[in-house]
Amino acid sequence: MHPLLDSLLAQHGDMARLIGLLERQPSLEPDPDAPHVGLLVDVMVYLTHFPDVSHHPLEDRLADRLLARGALDADLCRELQAQHPRLEQQGPALLRDMEGAMRRETVPLELVALNSRLYAERLRHNIALEELVLFPKADKYLDEDDWQAIAAIHAPASDPLSAGVVDQRFERLRRAIARQADCGC
Repeated sequence: MHPLLDSLLAQHGDMARLIGLLERQPSLEPDPDAPHVGLLVDVMVYLTHFPDVSHHPLEDRLADRLLARGALDADLCRELQAQHPRLEQQGPALLRDMEGAMRRETVPLELVALNSRLYAERLRHNIALEELVLFPKADKYLDEDDWQAIAAIHAPASDPLSAGVVDQRFERLRRAIARQADCGC
């Protein structure tokens, strides 16, 4: 498997763990000042920054390349690529709603909890579709010229959660992921 695919799969693993944290953490109710709320906000800050800016565009380039090679159905390519803008719109809106609820503004806590579950489910669906369809096809049909072209078009930013270079903002999040994975990393 190409190292770029290995990297995307590892990032999916982290995102899946974050989705799990998002789902397992108590919601903002009944106390939006509770200590777990900071972790929820960190999850959303990460999910609305790194994947939207670096991870998803790289997957879109994979889909474009596969489509050009005739190895990916056009409707499926459109569906995959339509999921990313939906996530890119929903994530920041959810983060704003979380922050508004924490400030006890007009956003009902129940709506934030519902939208949080919907966002997590959409992200989980996106990951599953990519791992079931996009990545296997990329592994099978793309050659070294394709990978070089993809890398030339899009140089991915480093993942702020990756083991060697954890961004200070996400240290607590990395520890939570490690506890959840029981990996000691």
